[in-house]
Amino acid sequence: MAFDIKKLMNAATTGEAGAIEKDFAEIRLDYEKIIVTKHNKYSMDEIEELAAGIEMAGGLHEPLILGRINGEYCLASGHRRRAAIEMLVQGGAENFRVVNCRYKDMTETEFRLHVLIGNAFNRHYTDYDKMIEAEEWKNALKQAQREKLLILEHGERVRDYVARIMGTSAAVIGDYNRINKNAVPEVKEQFEKGEMGVTAAAAASQLPESEQKEIAGRVAAGEDIKAQEIREMVDAKKGEEKEKRSIAEQKADQMSDTDTNEEEKENARRLHALKMLEKYYIYMSDEEVGILERMLEDCKRRKREYGLDDVGSTV
Repeated sequence: MAFDIKKLMNAATTGEAGAIEKDFAEIRLDYEKIIVTKHNKYSMDEIEELAAGIEMAGGLHEPLILGRINGEYCLASGHRRRAAIEMLVQGGAENFRVVNCRYKDMTETEFRLHVLIGNAFNRHYTDYDKMIEAEEWKNALKQAQREKLLILEHGERVRDYVARIMGTSAAVIGDYNRINKNAVPEVKEQFEKGEMGVTAAAAASQLPESEQKEIAGRVAAGEDIKAQEIREMVDAKKGEEKEKRSIAEQKADQMSDTDTNEEEKENARRLHALKMLEKYYIYMSDEEVGILERMLEDCKRRKREYGLDDVGSTV
C-alpha cells in the first residue's frame, strides 16, 4: 500500500488515530525485542503510577504501535507504557513481559512521522515538549520532501504544515524555532522547567549570550521577569546596534573617500612618470630599456593573475 503522507498528517490534525493504524498487523512480542529509537525525545513522567495502573488492569488495554524497519521492530507509539512494563518486569512481574502490539513495515522517514503522530495522540505536552516536537516535525517533513514523499504546492511552507498538525500558528512555531536555535542552555533550562513561557524565552533568545544568561539567572533566583520587559531589552539592543551600524557606515564612507583620493593620487604619480619617459626616452640606455621591458612583462603577468581590466593608456 502506497504511503500517503498528507492522509497521515490529516489524520494527525483531526485526531483520528484509527485512520492511521487500521492497516497495521497484530503481534505479541517480548518487550525487550522492541527497539526504542533516538527519535523519542519527549519527557517521561509518572511511570510508576502508570505501571501500577497496568498491574491492576492485568496488562495493557491498548497495544504498542511499532514500525518494522529492515526486520527490526521499533517503537512508534507507547513509550511510557513500554517503560512501565519494563518497570514491572524488573520488579519481578514476568507475566507482563510479552505485550500486544500492532506493526507495519516502514521506511525510516515513515517511522519518524509515526513516532511524532503517536506522541501527538498519547501525550500531555509541556511547552518544552512542543518545541522539541516542532523541530522533529520540521526535520521529518523536510526529509520527506527530499524523498519526494511530500510535494508542497506553490506558496506552502513546511512551517505551515507543522503549525496545522500541532494546532497552533506559524508565529508560535517560529518562536519555538528561535528558542531551539538561539537560546543559551540556561534559558532552555528555565523554559523546560516552566519558569519561562514561550514568549519570554523567544524574546530572550534574541539577546546576546551574556544577557540571556543574566535573565536566566534572575529567573532561577525567583524573579518574575515579564515577556514585555525582555522585549523592551531586545528593542533597546536593536536600537543600539542600528546606531552603531550607522556610525560604522559613515566611517566606512569617509574611509572609502580617503582611500579613493589616495589611490587617485598614486595613479596620477605613475601616469606622470610614464609621460615623462615618453619625453626623455631617447636618453635611455639599453640596460634601462631592458629594465622597462621586464617591468612591462611583469605588469602583464600580474594583470592576468588578478583578472583585471585595462585602465587606460598614455597614447
